[in-house]
Amino acid sequence: MISNFGIFSRYLIQRTFIISCLVLLIFIALDCIFLVIAEMEDISSEYNFNQLLRYVLGTSPHSALTYLEGSCLLGMLISMSISQQEGNLGIMRSGGFSPLRISIVSSIGAIGMILIFLVSDEIYFKDMSMNAEVQKNLVTSNSQSKKNVRANWIKDDGTYLQYFVKDGETLYDISIVKVKNDKVLYSTSSNKAFILENSIKLSQPYIFKNFESSEVSYQEIPFEFPKVLQLSSPNIKNIKLTEQLGYLRMLNEAKSSKFKSDLEKNIYRTILLPISALAIMLLAGSLMFGSLRESAMGTKIIFGVISGFVYGIIQDLTVSIFITYSLSILLAVILPILLISILSFIFYRKI
Repeated sequence: MISNFGIFSRYLIQRTFIISCLVLLIFIALDCIFLVIAEMEDISSEYNFNQLLRYVLGTSPHSALTYLEGSCLLGMLISMSISQQEGNLGIMRSGGFSPLRISIVSSIGAIGMILIFLVSDEIYFKDMSMNAEVQKNLVTSNSQSKKNVRANWIKDDGTYLQYFVKDGETLYDISIVKVKNDKVLYSTSSNKAFILENSIKLSQPYIFKNFESSEVSYQEIPFEFPKVLQLSSPNIKNIKLTEQLGYLRMLNEAKSSKFKSDLEKNIYRTILLPISALAIMLLAGSLMFGSLRESAMGTKIIFGVISGFVYGIIQDLTVSIFITYSLSILLAVILPILLISILSFIFYRKI
């Protein structure tokens, strides 16, 4: 009999994993469709439809992280509803499996998908998305209007650096001007340059104009590139988690409170995503037990999805409030998880 329960458990885990993956693929497909529609207005002679498709396919896997929690919730609810209609949940309960234990077993497949996706995103998807962004910006930067590319300016001890695209430690379409005592000492430009520890190395060919001596030419310009200035709220999620942790150690709270808050929020929410997803899945799973006469299975799934939506709003609101009042962001991320966990425990006690 116990071996049969093991079979039911494995079947429930596999079903949840497969359905969660299918739901995520549907979300990715819909996201691709909407992204293609949004990008259509940027098509030009330089940025054609094939390049648009490469950009969409390159960025969509990483952007799917937004739908990961919802996909797991739906996958778990659909899996449990099918098992409930088949009578498997009733058999497991009659054999001594508590509703909480059944929900935890059903959630294992979805949690496995989350872990696989997070590892893949860290190893591959983020790099793929960044490369797609760089390729798009390089193509659009060659257009006359450059309407999709914004110049970035950085200053270091009288040296002004302008670049349009950054990919890791590589800068594209850069210009550097050195000013001292309100006088321009030299200027240089190149299509490509590399960020070194305390300098910028220009790639051949480059143009150098020295206004003091025409005999001097520098390929490596002294410049300390401030990594903190590379960060902004839209692109923090594109940086690997290990690099985010490195940036966080570098930041000074007094000078970079906003960057630090954005980094902490993204780091803690990413690390705690499996626990957060488990908490909301357990809460939604408590709604799946009971007689089908009380409410249809579709109604229970809708209530579960609404619970997940409300939980997401509460989590975002809590983080925003804690950031506003300079409180612990880690506590802001953990607090909704604890609240949902306590609520789930109360619901399971009543079953």
